[in-house]
Amino acid sequence: MGLYGDRHPRVKGVSVAGNRWAVKVQGTARRDATVAPDDDLIAHFDEAPVVEVVVGITLDPCGPAAGPLMSAFWKEHLREAFPIVEVQPPYSPPVEEFGRSQPPLMQVQLGVGFSDSRLFALSKDRQELIQLQPGWFACNWRKANPGDDYDHWPRRRGVFDGWHSLLAKYMARESGVTPAVRQCEVTYVNHITPNNEWSDHSDFGRIFTATLGAGASERLESLSVQAQSTLVSEQGAPIGRLYVKIIPGFARDGTTPIYVLELTARGMLTGLSEGTGFLDAGREAIVATFISLTTPAMHAEWKRREG
Repeated sequence: MGLYGDRHPRVKGVSVAGNRWAVKVQGTARRDATVAPDDDLIAHFDEAPVVEVVVGITLDPCGPAAGPLMSAFWKEHLREAFPIVEVQPPYSPPVEEFGRSQPPLMQVQLGVGFSDSRLFALSKDRQELIQLQPGWFACNWRKANPGDDYDHWPRRRGVFDGWHSLLAKYMARESGVTPAVRQCEVTYVNHITPNNEWSDHSDFGRIFTATLGAGASERLESLSVQAQSTLVSEQGAPIGRLYVKIIPGFARDGTTPIYVLELTARGMLTGLSEGTGFLDAGREAIVATFISLTTPAMHAEWKRREG
């Protein structure tokens, strides 16, 4: 099955409404003309450009013992499957707030002043990664080799749920407190490489539907895009945000042009799957955005199939 054709049963619809996404849980979201009916997530990309997927949650840190307990959790439950350990700077997830003025696009990540480091536990092939930090837990899939295939969302969600459940039970047993989920986060990173449709950064309009318009007098050399949209429930209540970055770059050889398309959905739905129901809504917003941002010609290059 292709990358974007998989569905999770809990959330069944996402649609565009101006600069806001409408999400309906356990039903089908309303739609407007921005996303055509045949883009209703029933699409498969045999050669999708995804190189990394991150599924994460912000947790209550459970006091000063959380760090040592997470290290012990790796030793007791993760070491066999994730034998490689790296210590990374802590991650401070931005908190999505609504109802007051917020500077657009500005996200501050603080790495100084936090005593708790972040533990990366990697599989032998470095394709799977678990992030452990007081207040943060995440599972990554990374394309470690050119021939690696993306595992698809149902498996990614299942892997996350399995390790999260085990961690929650371990923390409850050892500390007497089950860490509450405060916020969810899903990120898809795509490396778009040259094909029959494009060969240079100036070919932005052949890859993406967003352009500068016909009024641009000078020849475009490259284009970067950064945008954010509000994710809303079907009733119109904000539940999170969707962040989009398009960045020109070069492959490891230093000469092959690529565009990096990064999509992150972050927010919260209460009362669903122990607070993690937003993961499915966020993922569907990401899928719909990927489809609407990229051209039909690129869909053909990535071998899109309907149904």
